[in-house]
Amino acid sequence: MLKNLPRKKILLTVLSTLVSLCLALVGVWRNGQEPLLPNGGVLSRAEAIDGVTLTGWAEAGPGLWSFSFTAGDGDETLALCTNYKARLISGGSETEAEDLYLLPASGRAPVRLLLESDGQPSCWVTTAGRALENQHQRQMIQLQAIACFGMMALFVLALFYFKHQRELGYFLLYLSVMIVWAGLIYRFPSEGGASFRLLFMFLFSCMLLSAFWVAAALTGLLTIERRQRLAALFLTALFALFTLSSVTLLRVGALFAGMLACQGLLLYALWKEIEGAELLLFGCAVSTGLRVLVILPGLRWPIFIESLPFYILRCARIYDLPFALGCMFFVCRRFAQQFDRTEQLARELDRRVAQRTQALAEQVEARESMMLNIFHDLRSPLFAVANGLETLSIAPEALPGLLPALQERVSFLRRLTEDLFLAAKLEQNQILLNEDRVLLNEQTALVCTACMAEAKKKGVSLTSETGRPLLVWGDAVRLQQVVQNLVTNAIYYTPAGGSVEVACRAEGGQALVSVRDTGCGIPPEEQAAVFQRYFHTSAANKHESTGLGLTIAQELVRLHHGVIQLESEVGRGSCFTVRLDLLEPDE
Repeated sequence: MLKNLPRKKILLTVLSTLVSLCLALVGVWRNGQEPLLPNGGVLSRAEAIDGVTLTGWAEAGPGLWSFSFTAGDGDETLALCTNYKARLISGGSETEAEDLYLLPASGRAPVRLLLESDGQPSCWVTTAGRALENQHQRQMIQLQAIACFGMMALFVLALFYFKHQRELGYFLLYLSVMIVWAGLIYRFPSEGGASFRLLFMFLFSCMLLSAFWVAAALTGLLTIERRQRLAALFLTALFALFTLSSVTLLRVGALFAGMLACQGLLLYALWKEIEGAELLLFGCAVSTGLRVLVILPGLRWPIFIESLPFYILRCARIYDLPFALGCMFFVCRRFAQQFDRTEQLARELDRRVAQRTQALAEQVEARESMMLNIFHDLRSPLFAVANGLETLSIAPEALPGLLPALQERVSFLRRLTEDLFLAAKLEQNQILLNEDRVLLNEQTALVCTACMAEAKKKGVSLTSETGRPLLVWGDAVRLQQVVQNLVTNAIYYTPAGGSVEVACRAEGGQALVSVRDTGCGIPPEEQAAVFQRYFHTSAANKHESTGLGLTIAQELVRLHHGVIQLESEVGRGSCFTVRLDLLEPDE
């Protein structure tokens, strides 16, 4: 997938560029299919109804342009429409609207026009009824565009109310500018006085900058931390565009530069692999292609003569809708993804809560089971001690025979309470290690010497290999306790006549102490639970242990940043291996 990523970027870049070019070329081609009326031509009735573009204006003087044609059959009053400010000097009576002039024509009467304009006029002739229909159609399209921008603004405002995000604020600002821009054009279709001109220039500048700004904000390329610098840049660009928009040609150039800047920014976002950038890019590409058709009439090139239908669409200001819709899709996509992530997090949280609840239930159950076992083990020796004391109260002479049993029971109670106390402290992380350099082999030898009597009493052969020096970092007393728990556990589970072997060695930069016995072994299904608290194997030959020795040993080894490994086979015995990091002699 990563190998195809550059190819995908190139494909999207080419497609977005082709979208803009194809829309512009198709628009130019379709515009060229509309009927033209040359200077001195004859206007047919069908052309008058559909609307025809006047071409070939002759310059009659400085700022004066003349045109003549012959009206065809019919008694309809003709209307002359202009797309730039011009003043009709002859040819008919002027109406209140500066871009619509009524031309009385009947039969084959010739019509001569003289217009005052700063450049070659762009004019169309149609019937008066059709001209009013065109005006109504233009106003309806403008209202629809305003309604679309307004609905999107309400939606974004609702999102911004519940989720204060700066990106939504920039998008809301852009939509507000577009609503005011389109509303101003709808209310004042023709250019008015100086105040209107200034307002028009200001909104034009805001429209260009807000489109760039919202694209940068939605893609995350707008650095919010540099607000002062960005505000100064915004005001500078606004003033520059405000100045440039005073001249038609410069305004056209600014519009073209703004389109390229916005599309270039989105192409950069696409190559930066910003999610959803393609939605903004293709919306901008469609708007760019439509805006090219808006720019061409302002250039007044002879190769492009704007037709009446294109003039109506251009005045409707719908060319910004695709980009606004792309921004809307981008915002909806982002919120949908956030909602999906929230649902995933909720499901993950529910799953973890269920797992934690189950673990707590199992832990509570295990503790209850452990407490029952502890109470059972406490009750048995206490019952034996109570019976022995009762016997002694009746027959004091039985003391020599009862004393060893009573001592053994009391010793078991002492071991059990000490192990429970130590296990509780380990669980609460209350064990502090008195760490220093420790020769693990020497501590192992001391433990084996101390356990020799217990092994002989059980009839078990205890051998040790502790000649190899193993220098580790740890608590000597706790390490002795680890080895002692493993050795005594091996002795307890090894029947009489068996053997327990303790070996110290170094391997891979680690110190290893292995305790191998020839006892009953541990079934595979129980090996994962041997280090759990109060675990007793299901083997037939059990002994009275506290069930906490291996748990304590594992926790102490973990505090020393080591591990205990187990190898066992039923009927052949088990081997517990302690692994600790080995120190160099000079460390």
